[in-house]
Amino acid sequence: MTSSSLLHSHPVRNLSERARALWAKSGSDKSRIEGEEPWLCLPQHMVDSAGTARHLWETWVPPAVRASISHETSMSEEHAGVLLTWLAAAHDLGKALLTFQRQLEPREGFSGFSDRLHDAGLPLRPSNSERNAGRLHHSVASRVLVEQWLIAQGVHRKGATGLAEVLEAHHGSPARAEERDTARDVLSTYTGVWGEVHQELLDFAADISGIRDVLPLLPRRMRGSGQVLLTGLVIMADWIASSEEAFPLTLSGYSDRPASERVREKRNSIDLTVPWDPRPPTSAEPEILSAHLRQRFSWPDNAAARPVQVAAVRAGESLAGPGLMIIEAPTGEGKTEAALTAAEVLAAHSGAGGAIIAAPTMSTADGLFRRVLDWSATASAGAVTSMFLAHSKSALNTDNRALRTTGIGADDPERGEGAVIASQWMSGRKKGILSTFSVATVDQVLFMALQAKHSMLRHVGLAGKVVIIDEVHAYDTYMSNYLSTALAWLARYRVPVVLLSATLPVEQKRSLLAAYGAQVTTDSVEELSTAYPLVTTIGPDGLQEEAVRARDPDLRAQLSLEEDDLGALCERLRAETVDGGCVLVICNTVRRAQETYGALRELFPEQVELHHAAFLASARVAKESALREALGPDAHRGTGRPQRRIVVATQVAEQSLDIDVDLLVTDLAPMDLLIQRIGRLHRHRRPPADRPENLREPRVLIRGLLSVDPPEFDTGAAAIYGEKLLLSTLAVLQDGPLENGFTRPDDIAPLVQAAYGPTPPLPEAWTERWEQAIAVDAAARDSAQGRSSSYRIPGPEAARNLDDLFARGRDSIDTKSGEARGFAQVRDSDPTVEVIPILLTENGYRPLSAGDTVELFSDRMPEWPHDLDLAASTVRLPARFTRFEKDFEATVAQLEAVTPPGWQTSSWLKGQLALPLDAEHTIELAGHLLRYDAELGLHQVEDSP
Repeated sequence: MTSSSLLHSHPVRNLSERARALWAKSGSDKSRIEGEEPWLCLPQHMVDSAGTARHLWETWVPPAVRASISHETSMSEEHAGVLLTWLAAAHDLGKALLTFQRQLEPREGFSGFSDRLHDAGLPLRPSNSERNAGRLHHSVASRVLVEQWLIAQGVHRKGATGLAEVLEAHHGSPARAEERDTARDVLSTYTGVWGEVHQELLDFAADISGIRDVLPLLPRRMRGSGQVLLTGLVIMADWIASSEEAFPLTLSGYSDRPASERVREKRNSIDLTVPWDPRPPTSAEPEILSAHLRQRFSWPDNAAARPVQVAAVRAGESLAGPGLMIIEAPTGEGKTEAALTAAEVLAAHSGAGGAIIAAPTMSTADGLFRRVLDWSATASAGAVTSMFLAHSKSALNTDNRALRTTGIGADDPERGEGAVIASQWMSGRKKGILSTFSVATVDQVLFMALQAKHSMLRHVGLAGKVVIIDEVHAYDTYMSNYLSTALAWLARYRVPVVLLSATLPVEQKRSLLAAYGAQVTTDSVEELSTAYPLVTTIGPDGLQEEAVRARDPDLRAQLSLEEDDLGALCERLRAETVDGGCVLVICNTVRRAQETYGALRELFPEQVELHHAAFLASARVAKESALREALGPDAHRGTGRPQRRIVVATQVAEQSLDIDVDLLVTDLAPMDLLIQRIGRLHRHRRPPADRPENLREPRVLIRGLLSVDPPEFDTGAAAIYGEKLLLSTLAVLQDGPLENGFTRPDDIAPLVQAAYGPTPPLPEAWTERWEQAIAVDAAARDSAQGRSSSYRIPGPEAARNLDDLFARGRDSIDTKSGEARGFAQVRDSDPTVEVIPILLTENGYRPLSAGDTVELFSDRMPEWPHDLDLAASTVRLPARFTRFEKDFEATVAQLEAVTPPGWQTSSWLKGQLALPLDAEHTIELAGHLLRYDAELGLHQVEDSP
């Protein structure tokens, strides 16, 4: 008999009055009807949860996750589904405890809950041990009851404990050992009628799930990896079954309608979408693949697949099981399209039910969102799938807001296009990752390796996807430790992963391959090719590498070192742009960018603009959009492209900004980042008239060196990148590129590998300096390794049980600012505070983006659109305000005191901090005078140029 039939054949009304008197859900105030109290009895919630779990298993859980749970439990998928159904049925048994059942007594109007227990003959006097137990959570009691029942049924003790721990953790984290001991002591006093009702409920959970037939097959031991997935699905079932919209409360406490009918009704109120059913290209043959790509990405009729795209699809086809693919290719080769198409192949092979595309920053994620959204509609094969933009500012993304109201695509299989929606249920910080497709910042993947409450939901969400991580070279040692741990867990769940990079040092690649490969193969990753472009895979069949035919050189640039003097820079640019031209000046720090901008605007009034991270978020988006339009591929001199434009920027212009400049001036940075910056130089093919005659040959001017021999670097660059990488980069530049120039793509891999290799071509006079830099770098790496381990979970082999995944995280990373705290844990950076600058007025304040006619009042919630304008106008304070705990606390305390109280009732602004500015746009904050203006952004007055 199926689980659905079992749910049908054991109605709640057949249970004893005592069992039906126990409550599980008391209802919200809005559910009360004319003084009567709708409620839900515990057995009905058990049925609802079991039915939901079975429905999830059969219709929502991707084949890959079902296969992982089957593997982890050593059971068939059908038997594993029965196990999940039973766990969901039993998860709240601990609510049959007086500590829980009597908690409503002090509340006015809730005496009926205890009266029902009394009338049913259940004693209401707790034992001394229960009165002295303090707060005893029902999830711990569930664990104890189920563990004892399983052992009594003959299940191996370790296996019983492992399964019972799933129930204990269904509120997001396991309990502590002392809480378990207390629960055992308390439950030992539940004899007589209470013991009988416990047994009745345990038998009921077994009856409606069919677990008795599966008991002999239950695993003798459950590892943490299996527990995590089961717990995540039990949490989902519980949350859905606890939704009053899906499972209405009743005046009798239970429904006379069959459980299956209530579950069917749930489908309309909880918008879960089915797993992705991918339709990959039928072959990697160029003609067939080209046709596929034209359909997926709306390419012109004559567009053809590029070599790296052919190689990626071929590599995906060769992976016999779970695998990691690394695609290394220069900018402009179509790596994103290659990854998405490979994801279709990998999903079809692995049973993945969706995909997540992770980028290093919110702006790069926003840039990918529209592209992935359009692709997902064509890749959904007529089905309805869901999409989620996963970062803290996702609500401000216009494409995302439109998706939440209208969706995209046509639910029409004949057109080969599906409908993509933003699921209301699968949204938010904890549930959004459960959507079919996600575009995210990389933190959303790194959080998988973080000790955090409800992390099981993230594991379930990622375990059912193909995971694509872009710009993987951008992650430092600290973040790479989290990434390596996440890769090991993804490999454990047999999740296909695709990593993208334009410039990946071989040692970093080796570390990533080893982290994933250790779970799936015994092959060594010591000998790696340095060919470029390159597609590398590791899977059950070991390591495979395919060199890709490089495109013909598209850039030959001359490089030169320039003195680090603003006056000299001004004179140089005056000479270089005598006939006009578009110049990009990249600085390593906001302060240097502001100083450089201040000097250049005096020389080129109205022709210089500044870009960095200390502008309002809304202003940054607008400025970058205008910049892409002015310097993008469709703008030409006389029709949109400026006659002269000098753009001063920080690293925000380093990647994912499609602009084309005639001349690049850049601070010295590590070799891979220098190459990224050169990617903005002569980026697009243009007619000669688009560039001044003296700027038609691409050139790179490198500054930021106070001295070359001996090397002396700008202090900001040294603090950000470390002397080791700057020394090796400078040495490699002097060894060839400064004399011979830089050719793209031919020089990319050799230069990066030389700069990151163990023996860069250092002058002998630098030996002592190099050895000192190596020692400092090693110490920094050791420190980063130690810091990253504080809240990082162990690898899957070391995770014996759920306790190992929550050694420090039971109560951490679970506040209203949980995402921000998690971000701080997975990135090696000083804590930062995000604020919303506002301009104080006579009676209140106004947003900086609003006109003079707008005035808001501090004690009132801002109305639309002003609430949205404010939420989009965030900026981060300089690190000097938050680097040390004393400064951090003083800064936050001051801002909390002056933030308008009306913000706390706004869904957009609740929890945000205001930065109130006076008429001069200044504020004295923690002993420093700050100013915000539209030209410079946020800066300290004494630091302004």
